Amino acid sequence: VAVSDAPAAKTSTENRKGRTLWWHRLFGSTVNKKRSPKEPVGDGQRAGPLQSKVASSHGPATITTTAGSLKTGKSRWRCRVFDCCGRKRRVAPAADDEGRQRTPRTPHRSPVKATDRTPCAADEVDEVVEFKAPTDDEEEAAEKGAKKKKRDKLPILMALVMQTVCNTLAKQGSSCKSAVTQAIGSQSLGGQQDWLGFPNPAQMCYMNSSLQSLITLADFIRDVSSQEDVWSSLPEAELMRRFMDVVWSHRSVDSCHKLQALDMFKRALSVQAPEFRDNYQKDAHEFLMTVLDQMRSLSPLLQEAAASFGKSYRCPVEDHLVFKMQNTRTCKGCGARFTQVENFTIMSLNLVPGDSVQELLQDSLMETDLDFRCDCGANTSSQQSTFATLPKVLILHLKRFRFTPLLQLEKLSDPVDLFRELMVTSSQADGWYSLVSVISHLGAEGNRGHYVSNGVHPDAELDDPDDRWLNYNDSNVTETTGASVCSLRQQTSYILFYQRRV
Repeated sequence: VAVSDAPAAKTSTENRKGRTLWWHRLFGSTVNKKRSPKEPVGDGQRAGPLQSKVASSHGPATITTTAGSLKTGKSRWRCRVFDCCGRKRRVAPAADDEGRQRTPRTPHRSPVKATDRTPCAADEVDEVVEFKAPTDDEEEAAEKGAKKKKRDKLPILMALVMQTVCNTLAKQGSSCKSAVTQAIGSQSLGGQQDWLGFPNPAQMCYMNSSLQSLITLADFIRDVSSQEDVWSSLPEAELMRRFMDVVWSHRSVDSCHKLQALDMFKRALSVQAPEFRDNYQKDAHEFLMTVLDQMRSLSPLLQEAAASFGKSYRCPVEDHLVFKMQNTRTCKGCGARFTQVENFTIMSLNLVPGDSVQELLQDSLMETDLDFRCDCGANTSSQQSTFATLPKVLILHLKRFRFTPLLQLEKLSDPVDLFRELMVTSSQADGWYSLVSVISHLGAEGNRGHYVSNGVHPDAELDDPDDRWLNYNDSNVTETTGASVCSLRQQTSYILFYQRRV
């Protein structure tokens, strides 16, 4: 092929010399490198793959070098980028209403030759993956797995919250401690008593209020503490040790220590009651019942341990809080009687709008009709409950929560007249009781709200002339009076603690 001496025709790139290319303006230009001039292809030489023969009507054919010849062996960078970033997997088309599968569209490919493809895009074929919707069992399993992961993260989050609170309190500890020490030394308590409160990092108000009311029972706490040599030696009595750790930290100014004591007590309780393991809101009545029942269940083991080294153990719950109720059922047909005695730690009362605590208690002891088939053939009997024994501390639970016909939990806000003094009759003797603590539920709904506790001041006597009480709202503790509590808590009172007068 003869090579013409005429100058080669200018390419489009040479016509734009001196102008900035659009992709250089968009992505930046590379550093120009010196290129050796291309030597014309002589006779007998074969033209490269990117060279083209141009036929001229005025002379022999000429070899014209295009812009692509400057990048021989390299593909255009745009094609390499878009070809590598192309989708490698496509979802199979969905079927139409008649069950026929739709024909998928041909995927858009970059206009690049097979010889110019980069290694990441060479010889690759789009893979078609069939999409299958998850079944109900798979969705349920995935939901359970997500909930399990969330529960597993709760202890970690709790630890992080505790660590953050402890670090913050450590920085402010010196000023807080000096202020409290100064207040105690001067015997002037003032309106704020925050050093007697318990921190609440994660919906623990039900536990804080219940523990504050139990700590108000000075004789009960003293009885537990006096038998430390027994329950401290038994590994199974972890709950008792953790409970006393909370009691001993009650007057501490170190809120971090209080938070750790509360967390360890909650862990010990959750061993046999896993429903209290998480950090969600719980019912204060159920929590209090669980604490007292677990303490009572340790009594046989503690009595056996005490007898092994020549001592005795008396369960504080049974000595102070347990009472016996005698239930008598009488057949209305033949007059046969059946008597049963049961032990209780808490007595539940149905709410009657406008009644006082004394009236609610009397209503619970009245005779009621009962559907019961006797051997004589009668189907109706009467039942009446009476106190067989009286406790040192009587705990009354007002039934403020109930389920609707649609099984939705609702709260009853009927006012109850709270008496400071209460008279209770029994088959043995009558007893006079004084109100010493109240647990209240604040909020209009049954599935949410906040628990607070009110109790007699720990430094005040039962017949304190100043009527000093404290309002325990987690870590915020303020002074109040018993008369104010009875007036303000008529619609929110939930659990009442009455101490028997000697």
